[in-house]
Amino acid sequence: MKTLQHYYNEVGEYGRKLYLRNEAIRTGNWDLYEATVKKEFPDIAVKELEEARDLAGRVKQMNKQELSDWVTKNRVNMITSDLYVLDEGSILYGSVVPPFDLQFIIGDGLEDIILCNVSPSDVLTLTNHEVYWVDPVVKS
Repeated sequence: MKTLQHYYNEVGEYGRKLYLRNEAIRTGNWDLYEATVKKEFPDIAVKELEEARDLAGRVKQMNKQELSDWVTKNRVNMITSDLYVLDEGSILYGSVVPPFDLQFIIGDGLEDIILCNVSPSDVLTLTNHEVYWVDPVVKS
């Protein structure tokens, strides 16, 4: 997984916030994320913390087969990640997008460093993580 410094260098304070949010959700250690959000993003801190804690309560750890089954069962045709999509530890979100729109949304998602929009087949083909962190709520 890319480091905190890498995300900060690439995306600035927003990248730092996303990295710390991801870490807090996965580890349950909220101190650094909470302090950062309150200091750097005071206008949205309460909402940010509430949304992150809500996600932490529902995020699921899946193996590759479980992820594949979830994609198939829910007809997910686009995955969005909070951090770089191929990094182990990224939190994945599934969506069902009208097929015509996919070509405009996915684009160069593998080149994005945050909020990557990619096809589920890219994630399943290009990764082999022990654990995938997935928000089980599928967006449409």
